[in-house]
Amino acid sequence: MKMKEWQTIYNARLTSVEQAINRIQSGHKVFLAPFCNEPQTLVEELVQQKRRLQDVFLYNLVIGSPCLYADPDCHSHFKIRTFLSSSLLKSAFLNQVCDYVPVNLSEIPRWIHQENIDIALIQVSPPNDEGYCNLGISVDAVQTLIKQATVVIAQVNNQLPLTSGDTLVHVSEIDHFVVSNRPLLSVPDGNPSDEELTIGKYVAELIPDYATIQVGLGKIAKSVLLSLTSKKGLGVHSGSITDPVTELIDLGVITNERKEINPYKTVCTTLTGTETLYKYAHQNPNIQLFPTDYTHNAAIISKISNFHSINSALEVDIFGQINAEQVSSYPVAGVGGQMDFIHGARLSKGGKAIIALPSTAKRGTESRIKIKLPYVTSIKSEIDYVVTEYGIAKLFGKSLTERAKALIHIAHPDFREALSHEFEQSLSVKA
Repeated sequence: MKMKEWQTIYNARLTSVEQAINRIQSGHKVFLAPFCNEPQTLVEELVQQKRRLQDVFLYNLVIGSPCLYADPDCHSHFKIRTFLSSSLLKSAFLNQVCDYVPVNLSEIPRWIHQENIDIALIQVSPPNDEGYCNLGISVDAVQTLIKQATVVIAQVNNQLPLTSGDTLVHVSEIDHFVVSNRPLLSVPDGNPSDEELTIGKYVAELIPDYATIQVGLGKIAKSVLLSLTSKKGLGVHSGSITDPVTELIDLGVITNERKEINPYKTVCTTLTGTETLYKYAHQNPNIQLFPTDYTHNAAIISKISNFHSINSALEVDIFGQINAEQVSSYPVAGVGGQMDFIHGARLSKGGKAIIALPSTAKRGTESRIKIKLPYVTSIKSEIDYVVTEYGIAKLFGKSLTERAKALIHIAHPDFREALSHEFEQSLSVKA
């Protein structure tokens, strides 16, 4: 398409934020671009127009902050459906205007195909000379969403980095453009505790040189990355990448040189970090973003040898079942990509599925290693290792009794005796 042609389309579809959001009507299903790529100006205007709306279903993969539509004064207007929950949704859950949709991230594009999404709210860069906008810091399922939604409304933001991979969308695929240049949402790194740093060091012992890794988010994930500085030739194929990944690239630790697919490329579906990360990825052909049905696809991951999946959890039972979703009256996380990457690691030659978590919760008053879980995200037969600050429990191929002994051994010392006693009582086998 010639420049004059796409510019005509783009200019005709430029509109005000008020007019764009006025396309949303009561009863509509609206899907928001996720997390740090949330189109803040569009969301703010949606909340401003809430009084004319009833029963608008808002779908999101991951909550962006500050999540204005979850405020109590929005409860009578919006019904929230989330694939990855957070504490920002507590009030909405308790008031029964939010519900959790447990779908693996690899299958979100499939889910979108079967739903009738009325409106997609996304964020893109200004178009390039060929009329293509860039999705910037998050691809996730947005490409599928653009194709399936009845109406696509894009916030055009020149603050978005121009990233590589499957990140381009032509102006002809978008129905309305709203220009709003503003800083992107960010997730600053927290400082891991000594306990979390110890966990990271144990995890690093399990990762050989030239392995490919997937690491989740949070302080434990950061502690793992900080513990990898002495490794060589690591690859990355992950859901998210964070600021510490760039440091490992600069140190020559991450080279992606042994990856059978996307060699020499750091692959993810979203950038979750700060402006430092976003600038690093700008026009960087060695960092590539793809949809979740590629990044989280176990069949794709299985082609990468020595793939190591490293994820955290809320709780684990003494047989190795994992709860990564809920411990109270509402979900605080979700299925996410945990099972996708665990399954991919198990199919990878030399791969490992690793779960890392602190041994206690609630300031040391409660063990995270349990006799029984209220919710199960990943099943025991899929987990190779569980790591706490007290060591590594190897689970693959172990009997139930051997698993219980190994996990009790890495529980906090204050809870080991009670766990052993409960296990002995439950199975009539001395732990």
